[in-house]
Amino acid sequence: MPLIVKNVSKSFGEKQVLKEFSMSAEEGERVCLLGASGGGKTTLLNIIAGLLPADSGEVELPEGRIAYIFQEYRLLPWLTAEENITAATGCTKERAREILRAMELEKERKGYPDDFSGGMKQRLNIARALAFEASVILMDEPFKGLDPELRERVISYVDECCQNRTVILVTHDQAESDLMKCSKIYEI
Repeated sequence: MPLIVKNVSKSFGEKQVLKEFSMSAEEGERVCLLGASGGGKTTLLNIIAGLLPADSGEVELPEGRIAYIFQEYRLLPWLTAEENITAATGCTKERAREILRAMELEKERKGYPDDFSGGMKQRLNIARALAFEASVILMDEPFKGLDPELRERVISYVDECCQNRTVILVTHDQAESDLMKCSKIYEI
């Protein structure tokens, strides 16, 4: 079943951020949302995830769970990197370690997020979402803060992990959309 957004509108007070926006993503398809800051991209992801109600319109979701890579890290500072993944997703330690290795965080698996750089926190944020068995992955600027070479390696692994998953990618960078092999781009 496809993910369908039909005529969704959302305002915050007098400011309308979405006006009758529509889009679709077939099962396993990758879709990119591009646009200026404040254009409603994150708001749309929050509506799709059920974290924010739309003022009007509707969202139809495929069966299964949704994983969300937020712009903010939302990591649990009292848990190690490995525990942030296993506690949130229920995956095994072995799976968490495999993903941490791919995110180039294997040596930090017993470390705590407060001791990590921004790029390390972002990779842990991505790792946690990838470990979650979800049919849809929402990605809100997931590769920000990563240097270009590392970004390409991370995107390659994300690409591998997202086979047969529906992906909605929010970015300001057309190159990220290309690297993620998005088949549709919506300007928002």
